[in-house]
Amino acid sequence: MRKRALLIAIFLLICSQTFADKNIFIETYTIPTSPCEGLVSDGVTYSFTVGGALSLDCNAGTFVGPGITNDINTPNIEGTSAGVLHLMFDHPTTEVNFGVALSTFASPQTNSVVVNLYRPGAGLLRQELFLTATNDPGFVGGHFDYDGPAVKSVTIQFASGPYSRFALDNLSYFRPPGQQK
Repeated sequence: MRKRALLIAIFLLICSQTFADKNIFIETYTIPTSPCEGLVSDGVTYSFTVGGALSLDCNAGTFVGPGITNDINTPNIEGTSAGVLHLMFDHPTTEVNFGVALSTFASPQTNSVVVNLYRPGAGLLRQELFLTATNDPGFVGGHFDYDGPAVKSVTIQFASGPYSRFALDNLSYFRPPGQQK
């Protein structure tokens, strides 16, 4: 009896992991080039600001940027590093991951990417995380990974440094069952 219960528990664990894996969506930006400001794509509403004002100096679906790195493929998002990229998820997500590259070869760029994660509901800051960009292999970049309590929105901004542009790609996040394309 104990052996059967153990086998059932293992089966349920495997099934739940497989089920959860199927609900992770990866955005590869294979869309016509569009400004990030006002873009709605696959359950995410994008906005882009510079100095607190809406800006069109960020585009999704572009082939501009560092080209292929360890964390960026084209097409991708590309914009001025003076801006803030805002992501609002249709449904709270417990995972947020993306690749990023900065337009510099100077490595490392310590704490160069600042990611703020906001709770569902009141939208209070849940956590502020930093990413240090390193050789990736040419331009500096890295991969951001969050797996934790649910977030409804995320902002991505860049510390001042010897770079003026950024690229972002392969945004992945949890989507509830039935929300897949």
